[in-house]
Amino acid sequence: MSVATEDRPFHIAAPATSKTAQPTARDKGSRGLRILLRAAAVSVGAIPVVAALGATYEAISGSQDLSFYPPAGRHVDVGGYRIHLDCRGEGSPTVVMDAGLGGSSLDWNLVRAELTTTTQVCTYDRAGMGWSDESPLPRTPGHIADELHILLLNAGIPGPFVLVGHSLAGKNIRMFAATHPDDVAGMVLVDARSELVDSLTPKAEADAFSTALGMQGGLYGVARHLGVARMFGASLASAPLLSPAEAEEMVLLQTQASAIDETTSEGLARAADDAALANTSLGSRPLVVIAAAASMAEIPNWPAAQHKMAALSTRGRLVVAEHSGHAVQLEDPAIVSKAIDDVVALVRADD
Repeated sequence: MSVATEDRPFHIAAPATSKTAQPTARDKGSRGLRILLRAAAVSVGAIPVVAALGATYEAISGSQDLSFYPPAGRHVDVGGYRIHLDCRGEGSPTVVMDAGLGGSSLDWNLVRAELTTTTQVCTYDRAGMGWSDESPLPRTPGHIADELHILLLNAGIPGPFVLVGHSLAGKNIRMFAATHPDDVAGMVLVDARSELVDSLTPKAEADAFSTALGMQGGLYGVARHLGVARMFGASLASAPLLSPAEAEEMVLLQTQASAIDETTSEGLARAADDAALANTSLGSRPLVVIAAAASMAEIPNWPAAQHKMAALSTRGRLVVAEHSGHAVQLEDPAIVSKAIDDVVALVRADD
């Protein structure tokens, strides 16, 4: 309506029926420029309206999230705050999965489905992520490992466990093994970050990563507040093997305020326990290290780090996911399921 009203004077100023006042090329250019400028002004003026509509949509829809997206598992108190734990299937050893930076228990949906027919599989949300409460403790791998240990203990889940960690969570489960070795029977590291990569990362690059984390948090917050994350969630997830509903739920969990804060805090503290990790060993526990081919080709020192982690156990081996990017559990879940099955079989054979 406003655009049409704004256009009308231009048509009146140069009637098409006049044979003596035909517009020149310069007149046409000026007229076109004025139309574009006025249209742009109207568009800019509409931004607050669109933003208000988006924020209203998000506020109304967000108030119903717990009804539409209830937690699949249960909440367990770990010392004044609760962690969401979802255990399915039966059998031992229990497989416990920890998602990468910014991820939730939903990250393992495609992998878990293949495993619960043969053993118990537990996924969980780190504090602040998914359906878990925020934690007052620093978000270092060591503190996260201790929270996981308390969670499993308070939930009554018996060990020893086969631990599975993606990306930065690889450090979490390695710290778990370092501090609670008797509770670890085997391990699968999925394109996991290593202290070796951290030690060889130039300071300027590390600083740029920290800056990018803050910027990402700000963008996620705006996208969530304006309803963009909700409206386009499925297309933003970059997880084509998930259903649209699962992809949308994943994005909504990742862009909630507590998850943004947790992701930033974990990312900034990612190297806090590197000195301790450098001296760890898994002895003879079964270990499979899965490396994404894309990471091996694109990230400096990633191949050396993956080989070094495979050598953490005398029964460790490296498997390359040839057709996958970093999120192997979402892009090639079969290779992750197979690795976990192999480790579970070896643990059972040891018993």
